[in-house]
Amino acid sequence: MNPEKNCRGILLLFMGLSGIFLACAIVLSAKQFENQRTILSLQKTVATLNHKIGTHRQAMAKTDFYRFQENIYRLQTPGFAKITDSVFKLSRKHGFNPYLVMAVIFVESRFNHHAVSRAGAYGLMQINYAVWKDRLKIDFNKLTQIDYNIELGLMILKSYLQEASGDILRALILYNNGYKHANSTYNEKVVATNFYKHAKIG
Repeated sequence: MNPEKNCRGILLLFMGLSGIFLACAIVLSAKQFENQRTILSLQKTVATLNHKIGTHRQAMAKTDFYRFQENIYRLQTPGFAKITDSVFKLSRKHGFNPYLVMAVIFVESRFNHHAVSRAGAYGLMQINYAVWKDRLKIDFNKLTQIDYNIELGLMILKSYLQEASGDILRALILYNNGYKHANSTYNEKVVATNFYKHAKIG
């Protein structure tokens, strides 16, 4: 045997094996790096999902609280709840801010849908039956019904708003006084209510 040849063969074998090991190490290193990137990506995804879950839980808690408040409010004052439902629905129908309508009703009747004035005005929005009965074809028997009365009141206020060229304060003067007076005291009462302050008009 030629010792030189054997050494050369062993050296070549060693170099070959070293190359294989190096290649395997490079592959494993690349896979490890990719795995680390995958793990980091998953950790970010988990953190994002946890944040969304936390936000969702907070929103659910607020929703539950508001639902609780609404239920208590409706159980405690079912009549007033009916008025607010009607005001919200009909205000949207006729293009009015519901807070403004609540302010008008507060000043007109203090939310008493059976209110009757000495001038012959009825219900929540104090509809003057004698003045409007023919023009609006009012059913007197329904005049103090919540939806019907608010509907009539908003129809009247809307007509005055058109005459006042969109000036709501002028329309309110007309609503309260008709064409007989120009008394702004009524406006001041409406504007002074907490309802009007939430309306953010003007």
